Amino acid sequence: MKKYAAMTPILLAIVLAAFFAPGCGQGEAPPEEPQGNRQAHEEGRLELTPEALETISLETAAVEIRAIGGEIRTTAVIEPDNTRIAHVSPRIPGRVSSVNALLGDRVTKGEVLAELDSIELGQAKAEYLKAGADLEVARANFKREERLYGRQISSEKEYLDARGEFLRAEAALNASAETLRLLGLSDADVKEISWTGRRYQASIFPLTAPFDGTIIEQHTVLGELITPENNAYTIVDLTHLWIQLDVYEKDLRHVGKNKTVDVAVDAYPGEKFTGEVTYLSDVLDESTRTARARVEIENPDGRLKPGMFASALISTPAEGGDALTVPASAVQQVRGKPAVFVREGEGVFRAREITTGREAGGYVEVSSGVSQGDEVVTEGGFYLKSLMLRDEMGEGHAH
Repeated sequence: MKKYAAMTPILLAIVLAAFFAPGCGQGEAPPEEPQGNRQAHEEGRLELTPEALETISLETAAVEIRAIGGEIRTTAVIEPDNTRIAHVSPRIPGRVSSVNALLGDRVTKGEVLAELDSIELGQAKAEYLKAGADLEVARANFKREERLYGRQISSEKEYLDARGEFLRAEAALNASAETLRLLGLSDADVKEISWTGRRYQASIFPLTAPFDGTIIEQHTVLGELITPENNAYTIVDLTHLWIQLDVYEKDLRHVGKNKTVDVAVDAYPGEKFTGEVTYLSDVLDESTRTARARVEIENPDGRLKPGMFASALISTPAEGGDALTVPASAVQQVRGKPAVFVREGEGVFRAREITTGREAGGYVEVSSGVSQGDEVVTEGGFYLKSLMLRDEMGEGHAH
């Protein structure tokens, strides 16, 4: 007690009281948490209160035995349907006099995209009108000579000359009309040509859409000279697309024409678009040992865009008999390993590590960890995993 001789009586009393307090200085551990709670953490057991069950959405499904096939997963690229692409260009040179359709516009068949002012077209229309006038004159002369010849007033030679002139004028008009059709005018357009009405627009040539589609390229500027070699517009029907994918040699036996393929893109997570294989190459790429396959898919709402990267999923037939399966949505990664939460009672769940196998059609083959008839959580499993991991880290109890 010499060590404390210099202490005041009050201070000494405090020190002695602390020293002889129950459990002090004897290495006694802090009070344990109840044994049942610690055991629940070790075994991945969770017990939710009725209040907690009401606030979260949990769904379960039974572990079942079913036939399960395999899956072929590969990357793919979305492209336009090459049979539904049109490069719109004039058949004759002309300067752009008006622009009616712009990049990104949706157009219908026959819609005027732009108008060109073409000297060549004006000359062809003038020739057509002249040929029509010549024909009227030749027809009138022929009718006159025909009447005179019938009355034996004119000679046969004069009658035959008039008839020949009429036939030549008729042929010239037909040739002029055919020239206009070759320049892109329809029969209705040709019939509308006259010296009146559109007389002062005789050189105007319309560029029209060949089918319903979307303009993905535009190269028209007012005053610009457009020739048949120029591509004024590119129109694509995006309601029907191609998806190009590569199939490895080992998987070719499972892929053929009319095979159903599910396609997913990053832009719409969780959604699948379904198409069919319409072409499979007969030649393999020597460097990749793959065959090119083409999938055709409907795209009525235009959500899929050419150029998008996609992932393709092809289901293969079941092999090796039935298997124990759980829904793919039930599988969680816990500590880097696949696991499911099994319902053991009202509000009681336990995480079980499983061994997985094949996956197809939304189901996963399981060889250990669960038994037929077990109820596994298919919706809300991530929430349970979060609770379990938080409890194990000592951050509190939420159940």
